[in-house]
Amino acid sequence: MAAPTVDEFSADFHRLHEATTIRRSTGIPFADRLYDVWVRRDVLRMLVDRGLKAKYSSSVLGYAWSLIEPAMFILTYFLLLKIFHRSYPMYPLFVGSTVLAWQWFNGTVTSSLSSLRSNARLITSVNLPREIYPLADAAQKAVEYFLSLPILLVVALLYRATPSYYAILLPLALLLQIMICVGMALLVSALNTVLRDVQRGIGIVLRMMFYLIPVLYPLQRLPAKYRTLEALNPLTGILEMQRAVWFPGYWTGWQPVINSIIGACIVLVGGFSVFARTERTVLKEL
Repeated sequence: MAAPTVDEFSADFHRLHEATTIRRSTGIPFADRLYDVWVRRDVLRMLVDRGLKAKYSSSVLGYAWSLIEPAMFILTYFLLLKIFHRSYPMYPLFVGSTVLAWQWFNGTVTSSLSSLRSNARLITSVNLPREIYPLADAAQKAVEYFLSLPILLVVALLYRATPSYYAILLPLALLLQIMICVGMALLVSALNTVLRDVQRGIGIVLRMMFYLIPVLYPLQRLPAKYRTLEALNPLTGILEMQRAVWFPGYWTGWQPVINSIIGACIVLVGGFSVFARTERTVLKEL
């Protein structure tokens, strides 16, 4: 798979945006900023396509890595942790039902940290909504998540597992995760451009979160006081909905889901707001 050259991409990129009139970004209300991004969705699509091709261009297996990586991740945790979780049936499926969602979130935050700096030349020379660049990273990780889902289905088939009626909540879980990933992409991309310490801090927080939220264990197994505290994390309700698709017995009720809905809205609006407020400073740093 050949990635487009810099000159080819630059020519196509400028062709797409040259006839576009973008309003002044700083201070534009939330809805207007979303509208500006929607108007330039063709550029967003091109950036996502470029990112995916660049990632797999020099690889023999190409997009197959989107299946191999999550498969090896699930297998690793199965081999290392099964001895400690003998009470969990179908442990690879148990882990896979949430770890893929975690990889999506973790990958989005990690890749978005440098999205503005890595596109500094385009940002300072092309009149486009600056949100497009971190949103492209978020969209790329979403595509990779959906490409990895066949691995989860294969594991389910091996165990002859069937989805529960909680599967109707899966679209809500995906929507909320998209909202959180978009908000976090905007937030960390702007803050990391202004404050260099953000990248190291985010790395520590992500490592802690992996073990502090119910990725490898169900929320149900925590003592009540810790369960209430952990349910406040907006990712918790999303993970609980995804796990309940295959393990309805671990469903802990609607409170984590309600917290996720509220949290996803706060993260999304907060991400756009912080991005807008720091945009002038970001441009100076670039």
